[in-house]
Amino acid sequence: MNYKSILFFLGIYSLIVSFFSILNIFYSIYFESTAGLNSYLITFLISLIIGCLFYFIGRNHYKDINLINQIIFILSGFIIIPFLITIPYYLSVYDINLINSYFESVSGFTATGFSIIQNVNDIDEPLILWRSSSQWMGGFLFLFATIGTIGSKQIKIKPAYLISGGASGKNFYNNFNYNFTKILVIYFLSTILAIFLFSLANFRLLDSFNLAFTSVSSGGFIPNDNLNNILTDNLKTFIFSITLLIPVFNFFLLHDIITRKFSLKNYQEDFHLGSLILLLTLLFYFLFIPNEGFAGVLLAITSSISTSGLSTYSSNLDLSLFFILLTIVGGSLISTSSGFKYTRIYILLKISYQEIYKLAKPSNIIDKNLYNTEVKIDDQDVKIAFLVFLSFIASIFILSSILTLDNLSFENSFKLSILTLTNTTTSTLYGIDNLSFFDLNNFTKLSLIIFMILGKIEIITVIYLIKRFIFRE
Repeated sequence: MNYKSILFFLGIYSLIVSFFSILNIFYSIYFESTAGLNSYLITFLISLIIGCLFYFIGRNHYKDINLINQIIFILSGFIIIPFLITIPYYLSVYDINLINSYFESVSGFTATGFSIIQNVNDIDEPLILWRSSSQWMGGFLFLFATIGTIGSKQIKIKPAYLISGGASGKNFYNNFNYNFTKILVIYFLSTILAIFLFSLANFRLLDSFNLAFTSVSSGGFIPNDNLNNILTDNLKTFIFSITLLIPVFNFFLLHDIITRKFSLKNYQEDFHLGSLILLLTLLFYFLFIPNEGFAGVLLAITSSISTSGLSTYSSNLDLSLFFILLTIVGGSLISTSSGFKYTRIYILLKISYQEIYKLAKPSNIIDKNLYNTEVKIDDQDVKIAFLVFLSFIASIFILSSILTLDNLSFENSFKLSILTLTNTTTSTLYGIDNLSFFDLNNFTKLSLIIFMILGKIEIITVIYLIKRFIFRE
């Protein structure tokens, strides 16, 4: 194992934590919110020292990083970086212990949105901003991991190589600066776009920043105890729904439209997702929950598919299982959303149909093109998609069993397990908006932490890593 190359990339990401610490330092000074100023100074110094140390240890070895080292970097990143994010929680005046602090930071970094903070309105604004920015940092690492490693054709864990933008994964170690810079610029500009849209709808400036960090990362943290206090009219609800399309569609979609490189044949996945969102929104608005209003229904649909989970849903009609199914579907293969991913479902349904069709007409030629394009689906794509589905089902069973030990009902345990694995926050959409994570025992919290990370980086990624170490391939 080339630990120096792993430390190099961890060092760079630690420096990103330093950058956000500086923002919080300036924010605290400017608004005279000095309650947690020292905690951000300490976070800045620790992340800067670790970042520089790791960078200099591995600066001559980053080109030597192979697939196994890349996976170890991704896994260790989702474990180690949240420890740096934990510092402001632990050193705050709110008496948050280490496990709760780490739970909050992992929940933010994986863009899940589970919170042990029982009253967000009581905490200071810099800490609220820190919660939201932790989602942004985690979303960036997830995009980099997807495009660079787990979505590449070399490993085939996530078939991002089948769609536009996925081919750049082969350049992880040869063109690191190019990939890092391109992803950072597009991600940053997407955030600016979200802030601009919020400003048009007269959102409060702090709310605009927090919600932008949340929406582009498909997170679940909000700067208020109740989203209804922020989305006070249909325009604001509609704008927030539009920003949640950012983690639904392909990460490179806006970039290609602006640079005039867009071609519909390269974005068939996004066309399918857009059509699905539109059809479901119209169906539910006209037939099932018209009292929610068009903007409210659109928010419920986009929030679920983006695996954010935030909603203003207030209808008495229980559609929680349907919305949970949408979180399992997820968005584009190259996006910050979690879930099983739409393309995988498409692959499994198409191959299943073809296998049935072969029994009736065995002499016919089977079309294995993805979305009727020139891209071919091979047998390994199908096998991995099926393996991901099986591992997802097994994980639901395991986590549900653990959660029932903590006096949660079977229904809530089942729902919470799916939401954990799809990194989706609890809300009225799913019928478990009143769950107190603070009151869960430490073993349950640690279990949720593990499965939040596994849900984000794909359980099959860990299986692949274990297999390679056992067989030493």
